[in-house]
Amino acid sequence: MTVFTRVLGALLLLWLSAAIGAAAAEDLPERFAGEARIESQPSLPIHLELRRVGAAVEGSISMPIGSFEMTAIQEGHTITGRYEGPGGAGDMSLIIDGDTLTGTFGLGEAHGTISAQRTDLDAQRFFEPPEANLDLTTAQWLEDLDQLAEILSQKHGSPFHRISRPRFESEVAHVRAAIPQLDGTGIASEFVKLGALIGDGHTEVALPDDQARLPVELFWFEDGLRVIGIAADHQELLGARLIAVDAVAVEEVIDRLRPFIAAGETEWFVRAALPGLLRNPAILAAAGIVDGPSVALTLEVADGDRTQIEMTAKSEAGALAILNGAAPLWRRNETQGLWTEVLADGAVYVNWRSYAGLADAAAALLASLDAQHPPRLIVDLRDNTGGDYNAGRAFVEAIASRPWLNQRGTLYVLIGRATFSAAMTNAVDFMTMTNAILAGEPAGAAPNNWQEARRFNLPNSGLRVGVSTLHYEFLPGQAEVRPGLHVWPEPGDWGAPLDASVKLILSRP
Repeated sequence: MTVFTRVLGALLLLWLSAAIGAAAAEDLPERFAGEARIESQPSLPIHLELRRVGAAVEGSISMPIGSFEMTAIQEGHTITGRYEGPGGAGDMSLIIDGDTLTGTFGLGEAHGTISAQRTDLDAQRFFEPPEANLDLTTAQWLEDLDQLAEILSQKHGSPFHRISRPRFESEVAHVRAAIPQLDGTGIASEFVKLGALIGDGHTEVALPDDQARLPVELFWFEDGLRVIGIAADHQELLGARLIAVDAVAVEEVIDRLRPFIAAGETEWFVRAALPGLLRNPAILAAAGIVDGPSVALTLEVADGDRTQIEMTAKSEAGALAILNGAAPLWRRNETQGLWTEVLADGAVYVNWRSYAGLADAAAALLASLDAQHPPRLIVDLRDNTGGDYNAGRAFVEAIASRPWLNQRGTLYVLIGRATFSAAMTNAVDFMTMTNAILAGEPAGAAPNNWQEARRFNLPNSGLRVGVSTLHYEFLPGQAEVRPGLHVWPEPGDWGAPLDASVKLILSRP
């Protein structure tokens, strides 16, 4: 081999290495994390993942309000293009200068800005909350309290729309004084009360998911709180009515738990939230209802006799025995965001539980409806706690655009105590944009209130805090979204093919 051949071979290897390196660099995504702000609204966390293919740039943009796909062209340091997703679409312009990304974007008639730094984290890890830790020192809890007070009073769009600043500061001072005497679960429970004090359901302090719960589930019926789920060794108590917790009468229990629930929503929101609090001994202790790890429930059974059982909370309670053997219609198929069932008379029942994949699911449903022309369509929002109301509104508009379907007596919408946030908004859309008849209970969410929560985590405990940032007036002058046909849930709804609301609709001419 000559010297020339060896040199040429070395140059070729260098060129190939550089080419392979450049191709690999093009395949590796660039990630940036920071904040986005739309005009005067509070900022939101944002994560961008960009992938270059020559001058073209593709990628994804993730925010708490949703994810968007991006296509763009890069010229020098500037990237210009469009983004599109369930929450909307628009133009955007980005500039990358070293490890810093800045940019602007349009969303409808609004304009926003982006400021971010290069990161190694993907979107899932960036938005993943830290693991909660309630085993802290007094100093750490006091630091978290200061942070919580700052978040609630400075990040909320209008923190003192229901309570005064002096009242809020007084409650913070009360918690500060109590911290040295409380354990971690007790302090976290006091934080829950501070969040509820602001008054809207989107503003909250969430307790860790792994907290121990009592192996019992209750539902607030017209005649009181009744057992709908319980440990198998007590299943003879299914359907029993709650009379007292320890020595505290149920009426007093309800009053003591109200401070842990946002008061600015509807009374139906309270009915939805309170049974969950009754399963949590930490909340019961913070409310002064129980004192110790075991809880005594006094229950009234079908023949009027009363019995008392002792229960201890468990981190993993296991599956509970269910009243009449099965959940009611609106709670079935919990993992499905939108599912349908054709009823005996040909009516189509649609359980609209979530907004995940709604556009595709709604398109398929509408195509099926157009082919079938069923005599009735029943859209059930009773187990829908919210999502992107714009995506939901597109679904409502599609229904409204079909004259054969958008008729009074043909179109029904079911709402209830768990109908919250975007689901409430879309229930109002059905009221105002279609000829639908609403049935069930009033929605849990108040129609004119604060929404669009921004999320934070406290620095030491990792507790998740949500604060509302925008005020909406979806139904001016009305305190709640009321159905035209008010139907209470009944114990007999559990285990039955149809519940009382659907039966009423099917009985109408």
